[in-house]
Amino acid sequence: MHEYSYSEAISFFEKLPHFKPPKDNTVPQKDMFSLDAELALLKKLDDPQYGLCYVHVAGTNGKGSTVAFITSILIESGHKVGTFASPFLYRYNELFRVNNTDISDEDFARIFSQIKPAYDELAAENIFPSEYEILTVMSFLYFREKSCDIVVMEVSMGGRVDTTNVIPTPFVTVITPISYDHMSILGNTLTEIATEKAGIIKHGTSVISPMQEREVTKVLEDVCSKEAVSLGYFTEPVLVERSLSGQRFNVDGITYTTKLLGTYQIDNATEAIYVARKLRQKGFDISEDAISRGIANTEWFGRFTIISENPYVIIDGGHNRQGAAVLRKSLEEYFPGKKITFLLGILADKEVDIILDELMPIANKCYITTVPNPRTMAPGNLARMVENRGVKAIVLDKDFSLEDLCKDETEVLCIAGSLYLIKDIALHLLHP
Repeated sequence: MHEYSYSEAISFFEKLPHFKPPKDNTVPQKDMFSLDAELALLKKLDDPQYGLCYVHVAGTNGKGSTVAFITSILIESGHKVGTFASPFLYRYNELFRVNNTDISDEDFARIFSQIKPAYDELAAENIFPSEYEILTVMSFLYFREKSCDIVVMEVSMGGRVDTTNVIPTPFVTVITPISYDHMSILGNTLTEIATEKAGIIKHGTSVISPMQEREVTKVLEDVCSKEAVSLGYFTEPVLVERSLSGQRFNVDGITYTTKLLGTYQIDNATEAIYVARKLRQKGFDISEDAISRGIANTEWFGRFTIISENPYVIIDGGHNRQGAAVLRKSLEEYFPGKKITFLLGILADKEVDIILDELMPIANKCYITTVPNPRTMAPGNLARMVENRGVKAIVLDKDFSLEDLCKDETEVLCIAGSLYLIKDIALHLLHP
């Protein structure tokens, strides 16, 4: 077997699209909404997805934070935890972690070397697993090799045909708030979107969800009834104290503390608490003290994260209507009466009008930049949309710095609009 280097492995992935094979007129195309190629790859590798215990997390908003809370609780309980979560900010290695430690370059290359011969065999048959299908398969091999007690899998997009939905029945299925996003792929109604996301629900699991919109609730209840599984809604947490240093909240008479900001984070934490309790009912050793420590120790970058305090600079990856709504709510809660200076970059296929309608009423002015993605909205077009809402828009050159934007600022700077923008800011401006 050829041993590939880390750089060779990364080069291979960088040439592949996320969800479908390369366009090549000489090669039959695979339906991008099929898991056939991934299942074929798994079969050649003796189905490494089996023999592991899972928590499966889908939804529109809050998936990443909820996964982080669940993972932290399980680690504090003494379990070895594999986590598959996307997207990554800096490196592919972030996609799969064991006890919050990224896979090493050496292990990444070694696991890739195990998979590549099977990929080549399938390619010779005109079957081409996509980038995320291959990465998901790699995670199974890695987690099984590391003898993980439990694996927390985050859906990348949708659910029914997401690359993670090849796993056997998980102990707990987690549905976070469902809203409008990726409509061109998942559907234009909440019912259609929820149906795709509920596609991860399997017979034998237990489902935990917040109270959802009426259309979403109907889908979840119908699917759970069909699969004969329990659907549990968690109790809304009671806020005890909120400041820029953290939040205290009460769930069923127990008070918890989290360092994560954002008004919505106590809901994500509460869902993780209910997941932990359900796992305990199913035989996992998880104490109330471990739950409290796990919530307190959870860290998650890019969701209402303060990166500077003089002036305050907030970075937030919300990129849909619900994300914009909770971002505005948090800004108004933490900085009452203050006008916000935004640094915005948004993808053109997002609900740009709805996002701007949500954020511009609290805006002082907006700096506009390009999102480092081919789907970016042209800064000039976005600037015109901002100014049509009565807010001054300033298009930035590529070589701007946060220091330049913060000069003489007495208000709050919020960087928002896209996870790809957050990645670029984090990579180039925070760590030059």
